Amino acid sequence: MKKIFINNKGQIIVKEIKTPIIETKGSIVKTSFALISSGTELSVIESKRFHNLPFFKKVIKSKDFRNLIYNEIKKRGILGAIKYGKLYLFKKDHGRNFIKPSSNLTPIGYSCSGLIQKTNLEYYRVNDKVSCAGSNHAEFIYSPKNLTCKIPDNVTLEEAAFATLGAIALHGVHRADIKPGEFVGVIGTGLIGLIVVQLIKASGGIVFAFDLINKRLNLAKVLGADFIINPKYLVSERKVLEITKEKGLDSIIICATSKSPRILEDAIDLIRERGKIVMLGGFPIEIDRRKLYFKEADLLISRSYGPGRYDMYYEYEGFDYPEELVPWTEKRNMEFFLTLISEKKINVKPLISDIIPVDKANIAYEKLENDPLNNIAILLKFNPEEEHLKVKKIPSRAEIKKKKLKVGLIGCGSFAQSTHLPLLLSNPNCKIIGICTEHKKTAELCLAKFHPDYITTKYKKILKDPEIDIVFIYTRHNTHGKFAIEALKAGKNVYCEKPMALTMSQCKEVYDTVKKTGKFYSIGFNRRYSPFIQIVKELLKNRDNPIIMNYRIANTFISGSHWIFDPNIGGGPIIGEFCHFTDLILYLIDSTPIEVYAKGGNLSHKNIDVYDSCTVLIEFKNGSIANLIYTDLNGPNMPKERIEIFSGESTIFIDDFKTMNTSGFDVGNLKLPAQDKGHNNQIKSVINAVINGNEVIANEKDAIKAMKLCFLTIESIKNDESILLSDEIQVNLNEKPK
Repeated sequence: MKKIFINNKGQIIVKEIKTPIIETKGSIVKTSFALISSGTELSVIESKRFHNLPFFKKVIKSKDFRNLIYNEIKKRGILGAIKYGKLYLFKKDHGRNFIKPSSNLTPIGYSCSGLIQKTNLEYYRVNDKVSCAGSNHAEFIYSPKNLTCKIPDNVTLEEAAFATLGAIALHGVHRADIKPGEFVGVIGTGLIGLIVVQLIKASGGIVFAFDLINKRLNLAKVLGADFIINPKYLVSERKVLEITKEKGLDSIIICATSKSPRILEDAIDLIRERGKIVMLGGFPIEIDRRKLYFKEADLLISRSYGPGRYDMYYEYEGFDYPEELVPWTEKRNMEFFLTLISEKKINVKPLISDIIPVDKANIAYEKLENDPLNNIAILLKFNPEEEHLKVKKIPSRAEIKKKKLKVGLIGCGSFAQSTHLPLLLSNPNCKIIGICTEHKKTAELCLAKFHPDYITTKYKKILKDPEIDIVFIYTRHNTHGKFAIEALKAGKNVYCEKPMALTMSQCKEVYDTVKKTGKFYSIGFNRRYSPFIQIVKELLKNRDNPIIMNYRIANTFISGSHWIFDPNIGGGPIIGEFCHFTDLILYLIDSTPIEVYAKGGNLSHKNIDVYDSCTVLIEFKNGSIANLIYTDLNGPNMPKERIEIFSGESTIFIDDFKTMNTSGFDVGNLKLPAQDKGHNNQIKSVINAVINGNEVIANEKDAIKAMKLCFLTIESIKNDESILLSDEIQVNLNEKPK
């Protein structure tokens, strides 16, 4: 039979060994599915790899190891420490990360489901479906009486493989002794944390989920969390006190693992007086006694699956504890968890990221290790011939990379050459097929530098090429709408640089064509994708307070002879560039504009037919106000953009997408090594969206809303009046301003 081991190099080995026999009271079970416990099992792999390193690499890699050696040098001297290191270091228990592996192959795993093959227990029959705890990942296992439980008829074998992890989570919830209506925090929304969230909800608690990964927090919300908090973006203590009306949390279950004691310190800050903190995860217990003393909080350890764990008489001899004295043993925890699944009070299906045959177990562990964001729980399948639950498979990074997005370009000016083409060329998920340009020198340069399959002067060749998946448009502004519409009608996905078009009617035509064809459309509003803006978006998410935003854009002088000032080609700066900034305020404030008032004119140019500068005040439905200042009167070598945001006694300043200073948020001040306006993230997002069907954060709806504000700005300047709006930008794109 097949069994999974880890060798001393931390590699996964699937080995053929003998089938087990019945040892005491128990059953032989043919495994259907085994659940990988990512925290426990990956830590074993990490430990094995650590011990395979040379001594000096261990010193470099591990701070804990360095501290251990330093303490031994202080205690024994250098020679004594060397001798101790050679003879004794790995024989004493200095924590699992420093214990020398005792054998070449270590079995792994402890949670599975399957079918009984043999048993000496009268209440089981051959082919009964059971969940098993404590047995390693193997094709056949021996499962003792008190570590085996029957699976309800309406629970699948895939779901039942979670019973052991469910028992661990349930024991933690029992330790917290949660009452209906209590405020309960869950720190860490990995596999165990997401199960704990559901158990607390089933117990009647009000759930606060904390994590540093937004994707997991969003899943926690779907599974029942009442409030989700990312400490990177929000001051957790302030948010908790605000929601609980200065009370704090009644209990906290820490499901995260950390090498820092900070996680426990944070929990003490969040707990109310005489609340309970249950420690499910692994982390150093180093606390400020004064904090704990004044809170008078209870610190509780939750040990594995529950009472009976590590008791040989219970686990292997089959002796049980009296139910009236010990109602929740590890077996009864497993049974009750399966009952909750059966009654649809717990849902583990959204946690299953993939199901992988046991012969490819190494791939499963690689996915958990290399891509934890997209992989929460992976099941190992031992019997592929059996019919099982079909799970939506999340493609691995390796699988995604096998797909190539075929790209065609219309236009190839300086921006495309300097910014986007290098990003497209270096992205392993796309291939540049064709480039259309009318300029011979540009064609020669692009052919030599970016290696497309061909260069053409006929844009329709790009549109008719059946190999091309997406068309990138980099032409002058007056052709954006025309090329986008033709490309969409030709069945191509479209990425278009800003602006969407030069008139509102043509913007509407592009928008309608996207809806009619059902093709992908994205616009070059790159600032949305910048690291700072993504952080700010999270900071402002779900805030009830209005936002006051001041956005100053000061360009250096551009000659009036530049084509952007030609109303028929460039449309003027307020149409051609200002849309970047109207889009960004719409993205961050996330509300409907209700009034626009603008002042402006030709302040730095004479004899041009478009405005070069403006100040715009925009009021939003949620009470927020944005002020935009746009000009090219700036001096040389001065920063171009500054964003100031005020909301709920909190402040954010962003200077030229290089630095971000905050007050009132638990983020601090940030500085990038170089300016990042989001171009790289934008190109990655567009490519991934087309390949995998993901959403993109700047689509046709965002484009037309931003353009509408530009046209309203020009109208307000012309008429020297405030323009009141209904919900036109979101509801009726044809409605005229009132």
